Amino acid sequence: MGKVSWSDQAEDDLVGIDRAVKDQLRRNAEQILHDIPPITDPANEGASGGIMWRRGMTDEQERQIKAGKLPDGPPVWEYFLLYRRRELGQGFEVLAVRSVHQIARLYVQMTNGLV
Repeated sequence: MGKVSWSDQAEDDLVGIDRAVKDQLRRNAEQILHDIPPITDPANEGASGGIMWRRGMTDEQERQIKAGKLPDGPPVWEYFLLYRRRELGQGFEVLAVRSVHQIARLYVQMTNGLV
């Protein structure tokens, strides 16, 4: 892990998000962002062209969801953090925050040749 910075776009994306979710996403980002190999579980995390994405949840929250239990706290699993590695040893920069609905809509457009 390393220090996490937020781009102007990511800051703008946070404006319309519930305060509890926003605060938890910021805390989680410090714990969960890491280098992701290109072949992973694209439903939860992945990488392409130097951009990585990961749901805003911790590993423990993910385990709880997989076990059929919604974790306590705000629903951060409903958001993806899109990010990149900054210079070596400088941590990560969050480029954007997208809801699962936004990601699903983009995926449908891509698979239908609309993007």
